[in-house]
Amino acid sequence: MFAFAADAWHNYSVPFPIRDAVPADEDGVWLATEGGVRYRDSVNDYVFTPANGLEASNFYGIANTPIGVYAVSEYGLIARMNDDFASWKVLNRSFAAGNVRVVPGMVEYADGVLVIAFENKVAFIDLESGRSIISVDHIGDVVLSVYGPEKIEIRGDSLYVSTLVGTLARRMDWKHLADDVRLVDPETWKRVKNVCLHCRDSLKVVVDGVTLKDPLLYSDGKSSVLWQFKEGDKTYLVGREFVATYSKKKQKLTDLTDYIPFKLNGAYVVQAIPEGGVIAASVDGYMSVYTGKFWYDPVMVYLGYPAGAETYNYRLKNLSILPRGFVVAHIWGTGLHLYWSLGQQPFFDALPGVGNCLSEYDENFSVVVGTTVAPDGSGFLAATSAPDRYGIDFLSPDANLSCASEVGSHSIAGPMAARLDSATQDWIVYVSYRTEGDFSAFSSGGLDIVRFPSPSKNGGRLLNPELKTLEGLEGNTLIDMAVDEENEVLWFVTATGIGYVEFDRDTIRKPLSINGMLGAEYTSIDVDPHGNIWVGTAMQGIYRLERRNGSFDTLSATHFTMVDGLLNNMVLDLSIDKKNGAIWAAHENGVTSYHRNDLRRAKTFMTDSADAEIKVYPIPFNPHLQRFLTIDHISEDARVDIYNRGGSLIRSFAGDEVAGGRLEWDGKGKNDRYVTPGVYFYVVRTSSKVKRGKFIIKR
Repeated sequence: MFAFAADAWHNYSVPFPIRDAVPADEDGVWLATEGGVRYRDSVNDYVFTPANGLEASNFYGIANTPIGVYAVSEYGLIARMNDDFASWKVLNRSFAAGNVRVVPGMVEYADGVLVIAFENKVAFIDLESGRSIISVDHIGDVVLSVYGPEKIEIRGDSLYVSTLVGTLARRMDWKHLADDVRLVDPETWKRVKNVCLHCRDSLKVVVDGVTLKDPLLYSDGKSSVLWQFKEGDKTYLVGREFVATYSKKKQKLTDLTDYIPFKLNGAYVVQAIPEGGVIAASVDGYMSVYTGKFWYDPVMVYLGYPAGAETYNYRLKNLSILPRGFVVAHIWGTGLHLYWSLGQQPFFDALPGVGNCLSEYDENFSVVVGTTVAPDGSGFLAATSAPDRYGIDFLSPDANLSCASEVGSHSIAGPMAARLDSATQDWIVYVSYRTEGDFSAFSSGGLDIVRFPSPSKNGGRLLNPELKTLEGLEGNTLIDMAVDEENEVLWFVTATGIGYVEFDRDTIRKPLSINGMLGAEYTSIDVDPHGNIWVGTAMQGIYRLERRNGSFDTLSATHFTMVDGLLNNMVLDLSIDKKNGAIWAAHENGVTSYHRNDLRRAKTFMTDSADAEIKVYPIPFNPHLQRFLTIDHISEDARVDIYNRGGSLIRSFAGDEVAGGRLEWDGKGKNDRYVTPGVYFYVVRTSSKVKRGKFIIKR
């Protein structure tokens, strides 16, 4: 039968800080980080995340054992690397449900047993079965829920446990630990003195008798090296924020810290590029571009005052992209910054206090929580907060700035969206407002709907605004919005709810039923080409909401979390790339992309306005070497038939099988067996068009 392409998850993480490190078998180190599990040697650099089956991204422990590499997450999820060196299998999830943290770096291995120090206990796991043997909450006279373990270390046949009130040790029969009924007996644990677990020189770094003085290895005059492993001529030196090697032969320190594939320091906002790809921005004022092959090096938006962690509290949505690579961004306090070449080249800065029309919240201080693309694609819109009433600004790609000052109903403006009135070509601008003096996403507020005659009729200026004001859903401010032109509705989220406004009603409503969705704290929203609503949450990952029978009031939810491949269940923003068919999510520790055919905009395929002809690849197709033969840029209402050289029908595809205008065939016929090599023909039929072609299958 037909094999659908597997949904493709990709994670781009920040593999820092490092929580634990162990040497690899021959060369390199394994690192447990808050951005996944990282393998690093002098040449290779891999980061494994939920997209590789880990089901978590924040790891506190790592163990390289004779029977495999094991990783332990922040809350005790245990995973083992598969033999393919590309994926992981979760062995034990039982500890994660307890919501108790692992002590960073305190994971030890002995003879088939993994020992994990939690904040309130020490757990023993049989790695052959993946099951817990026992968890000990008392050692000797120490109650671990009161004085938790700080360090553990296996020395010979003994386990040492250090606590605030002393260190205890016990001889262990590791091979028969499951039968050790006295493991919980306080009398079998002995106090020991003058024992230092995992000790290191806190003042200097010494390798092969040489004291290294490189600043990378020190902070405030003290050593920052937490792990030191000698492998042949090289010694690996690892700290919370760095990885390096020292060669005795060359007497040279090599910095291996940077993770080249993704250098952005997390992301608070993502915005899809109209031509495909995404731009992400971090809280420290940098943005980076991904166009399908790699992430560009981050560039600084402006030497201003990034809002830092407040970007999360304010839910800033202040990055927008036009076709042809024009980008507008805002740094807290510094106005609007216009770029071209997808943000790589600065073009124009509209700064407060330099004689332009930007509203100022304080003297020479401009605040923009939200920007959006103008309804006709002629430029960018921004809402700038002011002491009395916020203003709306229009910035064109040629750096012309027009402002409608004091047009809003309140002082503080939040995120925004815009559309064209199809009848009048007026601009309809939606701006969320927040109560006076409160930029928080949890403030009370509502929605302003501002109508402008198209600036093209007024010399590029915003003139003659008409304002309607709606109270927010349950009185709360809107923190993100998405326009669904096809179904003529604006969807939005508040911190605690989901709502919509139909174009012709100007009334805020809440869906009556969302089947399969629990209450959540919401952060972001977007709508895909089929009218499905995608919602990001602060703790529960992403929900996809599908309308039942076309109704806005009855929705059915599909839930996506780290178990599916999401980098982090804390989703700060999301955006749909309708060109390539992917949803992007921003996280504190990186970015996720989730590729699905039905996220592509395929409405124009096989029409007179199509920008691409039907494409078939790879040719020749070898089903034993390539996963799928793809027939692309076809209409979603098409039927695709595949025939052999003799004219016999091999397979037919329609409906969901051609979602997003792309068919992916695994080379098997109706009998679920691979077809024989040779020449094959395809016919794509719609109600008005027929397209034919041929391809070759070989082995």
